[in-house]
Amino acid sequence: MIVSGRAPGFVMSAILMCVIALAGHDAQTQPLKQAQPPKAPPAKVEPELPPQTVLMPGLYLFQTRTRDGSCNDAPRTGYVTSSVATLDGVPGSRTMTMQLLNSKYWPTWTLIVAADGGIAGSANMNGSKDESNGVSKFEIRSKKERFQGVGSRNYPSTVDGKQIRCTLNYDALLKPLD
Repeated sequence: MIVSGRAPGFVMSAILMCVIALAGHDAQTQPLKQAQPPKAPPAKVEPELPPQTVLMPGLYLFQTRTRDGSCNDAPRTGYVTSSVATLDGVPGSRTMTMQLLNSKYWPTWTLIVAADGGIAGSANMNGSKDESNGVSKFEIRSKKERFQGVGSRNYPSTVDGKQIRCTLNYDALLKPLD
């Protein structure tokens, strides 16, 4: 393509003017601020509870007595199991760990002491990470030199060749060993 002498200068001038105009426009505009996520409302802060004085770390006796069960594989009503338990944790802490030294099904428990002095315990069957293998929970309160209450276990079992969930209700006792 043959271009006359004036056309290349005209084209170059037009391109140069566009570049200058665009540069001037960018200099006049302010940079865009990056969008900030909306601020979440302040989290509701629970008042700090004072250290608990109900349950101290140490050596305990943990007993359960069967009240009733939904499957025939549960021990009969009145059956008592006894375990030596260690309560591990910081004195005054509201959360502690209980290890049952002679329990193969419920070896590790988490205990939580409520503000009103009630104690809730929970364990997963065979020390598993989730409740699908079975879970045992109890709630106990101080009564003289020991803690008493009730609990229940929910666990899988095979009955007549079918996999079902069974429930066993029990009385719970936790007593310090001197």
